[in-house]
Amino acid sequence: MTERAKIRRAIAALRAQRAILREQLEEINENLRRVPNPSRARRELLAARVAIREALRLNAIAIRLLRSVL
Repeated sequence: MTERAKIRRAIAALRAQRAILREQLEEINENLRRVPNPSRARRELLAARVAIREALRLNAIAIRLLRSVL
């Protein structure tokens, strides 16, 4: 397998990961609407949302870097 093909596969995997992360973020946002404000569950959901947003940011950087190599 050539390097270009490996990079394309990596980009495809990152795009799939991005779609999954977006779905999870959407679910968290829906759950935040249902959970009472001062609660442990809400704090955990907010922490998960922060982590997913950071993962999405890093994912976008990785895709951008891999595209620049192609």
